[in-house]
Amino acid sequence: LPNSCYQERYEYFPGFEGEEMWNPNTNISEDCLYLNIWVPARFRKGDGKERASLLVWIYGGGYMSGTSTLDIYDADMMAAAEEVAVASMQYRVGAFGFLYLGVDEAPGNAGLFDQALAIRWLRDNAAAFGADPESLTLFGESAGGGSVSIHLVSPVSKGLARRGIMQSGTVNAPWSHMTAERAFAVARTLIKDCGCWNATTYPLPEEPAQKSKENEKAIEEVMECMRFVEPKTISVQQWNSYSGILGFPSAPTIDGVFLPKHPLEMLKEGDFGKTEILIGSNQDEGTYFILCDFIEDFRREQASFLPRDKFLDIMNTIFKDRNQLEKDAIVFQYTDWENLSDGYLNQKMIGEVVGDYFFVCPTNHFAQTFAEHGMNVYYYFFTHRSSSSLWGEWMGVMHGDEIEYVFGHPLNTSLEYSESERELSRRIMHVYGRFART
Repeated sequence: LPNSCYQERYEYFPGFEGEEMWNPNTNISEDCLYLNIWVPARFRKGDGKERASLLVWIYGGGYMSGTSTLDIYDADMMAAAEEVAVASMQYRVGAFGFLYLGVDEAPGNAGLFDQALAIRWLRDNAAAFGADPESLTLFGESAGGGSVSIHLVSPVSKGLARRGIMQSGTVNAPWSHMTAERAFAVARTLIKDCGCWNATTYPLPEEPAQKSKENEKAIEEVMECMRFVEPKTISVQQWNSYSGILGFPSAPTIDGVFLPKHPLEMLKEGDFGKTEILIGSNQDEGTYFILCDFIEDFRREQASFLPRDKFLDIMNTIFKDRNQLEKDAIVFQYTDWENLSDGYLNQKMIGEVVGDYFFVCPTNHFAQTFAEHGMNVYYYFFTHRSSSSLWGEWMGVMHGDEIEYVFGHPLNTSLEYSESERELSRRIMHVYGRFART
């Protein structure tokens, strides 16, 4: 299996398989840009007259982590069951893929260019491995879904794929894009923390738009220094700019190239070309994130009683950048006024507001906007809690829980799934296969 791109492991719950399954299972390296391809034998060894539709997977991880080599992304079952070709790629994450200084050496969206290059290569070479370049569908989850949505609307990659499947992630989500100003500020902080700041000779500009020979010289010197910083140092120090729940220090940047404008403007303009999408989210998108970000207030194994004052504290923390009127409206919407003292309900409401704000509402808005522009939109809402789940019952149908069904893991008879779960996985794979083929 290929190397995974440089990233930090998640260690909120050391030794817990429910978390460990998402950490890299191969060596991490800067030499990481590889592809995986699964093709049914009859297409691979055929005469070329019949070609398989091609599904290209993009992994999630908040643009900070992830790898195509995870066991859960093994596409053997999907390719065989639906007679489709499946491919996946590695792409750079974190500062290695999204460092932005407004120059060619730090363009801000290198990770997206990695993806686009891989998609273009797969399209150009599809016939060589028995796939149809004109029947290419992108699919991804979380940041992978956000990436898919970007490739459908960006002038850089628009038209490479005929269809897109977005699972719990779209570019208009708050965590899935970043202004150039914010990205530049994050880069400045990282450069300082890596010891590459020379404020006396050539001080870095405050804003990316401040162009001058002095500023260009400063950035040139900074990048020369950063090349000699250990990747582990960069990987660790970048997290100093984490800004609270789902406030990752790296995200697709509104750079004027890959994202020429704010995603909401791009969606409103509707310059998508002819495409169709399958899109949706899960019932309890927020529970994992509230557990990790407020780990002192919640327990993994069982529900927690959350007093009203703590509920309000957490809501204020989550929405700290919103004005008071907006915060009051959100609290009003997610309060059961007849049960203010029900701490378990308060916990449930925190999970719901995080799921809605960061995932469900952006997903629904993206779907609605595409439909208004005359595109075919197919929508799902995943509500099955898997018998394989290792997380507490209160966490419900979590972010990412659908993935094992998409890739056909319940069909592995050595794993303990129910027959109804095997049938659910068959149905989901069939929907994906039919969507890709038609």
